[in-house]
Amino acid sequence: MDEYVVKIFVEGGLEASILGLGTELEFYNTLCEVDSPLKNYIPTVLASGILHLENGSFEIDSWDGKKVPDVLAKCNLIPETGKGDVFPFGIRSKKLFEYRKAGLPESGPDSSAGSNSIWPYLITKRCKGNIYAELRDELSWEDVLNLASFLGEQLQNLHSLPYPSLGNSSLSVVEQKKEFSFANGMDIDVACNELDIHIPAEWEIFVRTLSQKKKDVSSRLNKWGVPVPEKLMEKIDGYLPDDFLKLLFISEQNGMKRALKPLSWIHSDIMDDNVYMEPCCTFGSNEIAALTDNGSVNGHNNGGEVKSWRPNYIIDFSDLSIGDPLYDVIPIHLDVFRGNSSLLKQFLQCYKLPLMQKTPENRSITANDKFRRLSYQAMCYCILHDENVLGAIFSLWTELQTAETWEEVEQMVWGELNNYQGVACHVTPTPNL
Repeated sequence: MDEYVVKIFVEGGLEASILGLGTELEFYNTLCEVDSPLKNYIPTVLASGILHLENGSFEIDSWDGKKVPDVLAKCNLIPETGKGDVFPFGIRSKKLFEYRKAGLPESGPDSSAGSNSIWPYLITKRCKGNIYAELRDELSWEDVLNLASFLGEQLQNLHSLPYPSLGNSSLSVVEQKKEFSFANGMDIDVACNELDIHIPAEWEIFVRTLSQKKKDVSSRLNKWGVPVPEKLMEKIDGYLPDDFLKLLFISEQNGMKRALKPLSWIHSDIMDDNVYMEPCCTFGSNEIAALTDNGSVNGHNNGGEVKSWRPNYIIDFSDLSIGDPLYDVIPIHLDVFRGNSSLLKQFLQCYKLPLMQKTPENRSITANDKFRRLSYQAMCYCILHDENVLGAIFSLWTELQTAETWEEVEQMVWGELNNYQGVACHVTPTPNL
């Protein structure tokens, strides 16, 4: 078993676990269908299925994510999108499940049928090398720059993948069970109709979820014990937008108002323990690298070779989603780069994709146009993040504990993003209908 990794999905209960595995399997299938270079830098999937307890005995059913397995049908676990989807428990169902749960109190132990007797699993080939978290203090600056370039290139591959569209029909089914409104009380459908805005279901879920999170942002941050200065806590509601549609760069094209923000697959959790690196040797000034299994880190062997490390894998796709690609930059900059703006700049140079699409009039962003600032968007995402992102920010930049405004924090942490242009002519990924 040393060559394999077995992942058992249990977090969040049975439904969340099934959706987690189903989404990963759909994602891996997409990688192979389009022959994405990214597939060479993620763990190879060897097997997947469902372990379940049947009449006192453990049974294993293989499952490739397609169709509804009998063991799930027996416990009435029905996918959000119905049974007609190729991947019934894939990303469509996962997003609709998250949408349905957004803003609800955290539930206790899962009491649904089969929750204590059904366990989805995934078996992958074990990655060679070490995780970056173990190597961080030993790497040369060149190795770290190479890591930033690698992450930029692989995020470009990830965010260029075609993604499945949720479809407004699927969203309307969930809407019958739950109603959303903006933090200012206006319903999103009313707002879109009044403004004659046409946005896909994926953005509707995004906007509604952020609006819901804003409603209890102060209590949530206080519960986490985040060391946010009191002056900033008092200004959170005023800093966050009253209408999150403003973050989508609404612009009129061919007589219709549409969102100009790109959508894509997002990993959501690229941190220092989810990136692998392998040892290699650089020979003199010609910089030809070769793999090696011995020698000391950053040392010299008898042949005069300089030992270094290069990134080779990104792991743990359990939190896969569809959303704003900017979300993936947050854990990379704060956790992997520890807030180093030079590494963020190197990452962006290799990433190249636009994090916003230019408006037809191609006007420049002014200081007062905060909703179109990438730094402002990133800061809003940090405040409303599901993880304790603000804790990381105020730990890395201790001087910000005396900040008077959120704009000071925004500029210090995310200012480099405003210098990024991306490749305007790049064609953004389109949904698979």
